[in-house]
Amino acid sequence: MDAVWLIGNPAQCYRVPDQKMIINTQDELVGDAAVYRVPVTTVSEFSDLCSRAALLVVVAGAGLAEGWLESIPGHLPKIGLLAQHHQDNAHEQLGALGIDAYVSSAMNPADYDLVLRKVYDDKLALNALQQELKNFSSIAFTAMSSASEMGTVAIFAEKVQDIMEMERLAQLIHSCLSDLGVSGVVQFIFDQDVRLFPPHISASYLRLLNFASESNARIVSQGRFLLFSFEHLQLLVTDAPVHEEERYGRLRDVLAHLVSIAEARAKTLKVNSLLKTQQDNTRTVMMLLEMSSRDNRNAVKEIMTELSDSLRMIATGFDLNMQQESALLGLSEKALESLESLQEATSVVEEYFRSLVQELEAVSLLLDKQEQVAQDQPEQDSRVELF
Repeated sequence: MDAVWLIGNPAQCYRVPDQKMIINTQDELVGDAAVYRVPVTTVSEFSDLCSRAALLVVVAGAGLAEGWLESIPGHLPKIGLLAQHHQDNAHEQLGALGIDAYVSSAMNPADYDLVLRKVYDDKLALNALQQELKNFSSIAFTAMSSASEMGTVAIFAEKVQDIMEMERLAQLIHSCLSDLGVSGVVQFIFDQDVRLFPPHISASYLRLLNFASESNARIVSQGRFLLFSFEHLQLLVTDAPVHEEERYGRLRDVLAHLVSIAEARAKTLKVNSLLKTQQDNTRTVMMLLEMSSRDNRNAVKEIMTELSDSLRMIATGFDLNMQQESALLGLSEKALESLESLQEATSVVEEYFRSLVQELEAVSLLLDKQEQVAQDQPEQDSRVELF
């Protein structure tokens, strides 16, 4: 455990065994001090010398060249040596160097060695404590950052339930990306219905999205690009923090959750859209069916009335007996009953379609109310900051 001594003005460097005192009680260098002299001319040489020593001893009055003080390693214990005839401002001068302890040239070797070892051990303990605090702060910062990012996703999951349009969903995704400090491209895919947000992107980005949709890869990361390819939604992040390895990994996990939530909502919106289309189609079919049934009933009633009157006239004109006339009129009644049964079956079908239309309208009304609530709510910032 060697010590670097700084003596003189300008200071000269000596590399001395830690138990060796090279200043005598008359504040002069001992006779063999010259063998410990190390020629140092530059700041880098001085910094390298200090990094290979365990202690730094600065004699009162030593003048450091420009830049030397800043090059002293922070973990190195610094000891100020006060000579018998030191100047009045020696304490102030040494204190400006960040001295950890003081010794005197009049101390006996045992006391001097004891002080050096205690200062060295205390400095080691202090450095270890500082490193532990730094590690703890780093862990705490990582935990708080992770909580903030997951909080952003949690608020996204809550707000996405009020979204009723694909365009608004894409805007919310981009807002969440902004909160996470990145940007990108969102693409919705439903058979032949493909929508891009923003709609105009570079050809290279479009090739990446098309390549991902044709492959089975769900998450692809390459440098600053992060691509999440789900069945109905794709997200391409174009400026991922590639040089921040820890944040890069967290962001990858967080965005995977975000895309999964957004895709679920996109599928719900698509189902709602198809449901409204089917509702319109069913209502049209019901209207046509009612019109056709009404016309059929009127036509059947008119035909059967005319048929019945004609049969009665024919029965009296053909000079039929009562039995023949009753049989002829019975055929008319039977045909009329058959047609009435057919009309009853048609009425049952109409009633079924009418019930179906009412159920579709109830679902549509529920969706319209949900959309109205979403529009009435004020816009809120989705950003979460915990620190």
